[in-house]
Amino acid sequence: MTRKDRPPVVSLGTPLQFTPHPLVRGGDLQTVVGYYMPAHSRLRSPRLHTVSCADGDALVICENAGMRKAPFKKILLMMHGLGGHADSPYMLRIATIFVERGWTVFRMNHRGSGAGRGKARNTYHSGKSEDISRVLAEIVNLYPETPIVATGFSLSGNAVLKLLGEGKDPVPTNLRGAVAVSAPIDLSSCARTMESPRCRLYDRRFVRLLKEAIVERRADFRDFPEFNLPGISSVRDFDEVCTAPLHGFSDAEDYYAQSSARQFLEKITTPAALIASRDDPFMARGTYEALPENRLLAYQIECSGGHMGFVSARKTPLGTRRWLDYAVLTYAEGFLKSEPARAYLRS
Repeated sequence: MTRKDRPPVVSLGTPLQFTPHPLVRGGDLQTVVGYYMPAHSRLRSPRLHTVSCADGDALVICENAGMRKAPFKKILLMMHGLGGHADSPYMLRIATIFVERGWTVFRMNHRGSGAGRGKARNTYHSGKSEDISRVLAEIVNLYPETPIVATGFSLSGNAVLKLLGEGKDPVPTNLRGAVAVSAPIDLSSCARTMESPRCRLYDRRFVRLLKEAIVERRADFRDFPEFNLPGISSVRDFDEVCTAPLHGFSDAEDYYAQSSARQFLEKITTPAALIASRDDPFMARGTYEALPENRLLAYQIECSGGHMGFVSARKTPLGTRRWLDYAVLTYAEGFLKSEPARAYLRS
């Protein structure tokens, strides 16, 4: 990489307050524009690692080494949202920012996703925190004692917060922090919101992706159970018909009750940050209100931003209007400096 190609040096501190772009007002526009707004990835071909799960399944993680020499080695683990994979546009975009600043980045494919198709008979869900624990252990085996920061988007944001607060699955001591973005910390209310008329387009898209995943499992594993897919018309239906029986829950509400991260937030003992928006169209009103206090957990809850959108009125120090990218980088660098977590609640 030439001097001209190197990204600018960024002075990192408290994340900037988010101000939405004047032409991208409201949660729906922020969500849609943030998803489709062009972005570039300059990642080289990754090194692939297969991670074995306790039940015989396996998943694939993608490793990209830092493009710039850093004062010390540092690792970012990225985890995608529902229906995504390691090569989803936001995963590649944010991974590029980190590798250009000397981070080694691992992008996780949840079971059966991306390069992991055909390696996992079972599916993943919002509470599958044991898989994240397994991936972290694999990274520690590869790079013992190297500081790690984990970043979970949407579904994975809930799962990583659950991992840190539940205390059920191992968390490595060199995990220095975690960032959860637009995490559905109350799964039941999120499912109800997705069934509302204003969210039907979003819900249908996720249902289509979920059904495709089941069809793939049937093609890859002849003993995979059959489900009445035509009868599924919402994410809640899918969780009732497929997720609950596949993972040992009595029904969808039992799955939501056991897997929602909100109940674990006050028990988190690893520094973490939750970045979210009050106008996230996927979340019920009040999802991010009255959150439990925890000195190790920072809440950056903005008034606007949609679901993983955060298209800003002003360019960030990274030179783009993608405020979320700058916020994730800021928190990740902050965790390595052992900065205490603080709450940033925007009213």
